[in-house]
Amino acid sequence: MPVPPPIVQDHYANDRTIALTKEFKKMKPPLFRGGIDLLKVEAWVLGIEKLFEVFPCTEVQKVLLAAFTLEDGVYRWWMLIQGEHQEMNWAQFLKIFYEKYFPQSIRDKKVREFEKLKQGNKTVAEYEAQFTELACFASYIADMDYKKLQKYVNVLDQTIIVEGNQVNRNRYSDWKVKR
Repeated sequence: MPVPPPIVQDHYANDRTIALTKEFKKMKPPLFRGGIDLLKVEAWVLGIEKLFEVFPCTEVQKVLLAAFTLEDGVYRWWMLIQGEHQEMNWAQFLKIFYEKYFPQSIRDKKVREFEKLKQGNKTVAEYEAQFTELACFASYIADMDYKKLQKYVNVLDQTIIVEGNQVNRNRYSDWKVKR
């Protein structure tokens, strides 16, 4: 049986990865320590993706850089599964990451919250903030800005009519006609 050739390390690729990681670290990426806390999961993903908007790297490098920010049990989880997912791109990473740290049952709950969202006693700013937060979980409902706006407008319409505030209704009607 012939002896296999020796494994040759690509030192240039390793050097590039180290340099890329050092540059990424300078941008102070958010760290993720785990837990099934929707706000922490989303804050980490949004923070990482915000950096990726200005940091030039491939989809595969995004996974390597994001993994660099995982800590404690999350990093141990990543070490266990990364061997099965060589050359994984960012979309694939997010899929398995969300399956682990943002289970489908919680996503479904957020979709139901979005579907039932009403302004009620909230200010317009509070309602808009909650609308924006929940809209990302119901992308099939709010997949276009128009659909998002239409749901938002419909709820505001109902609120203004229920309140019976003629001044606000007139201002809102004027705004609606202008758009």
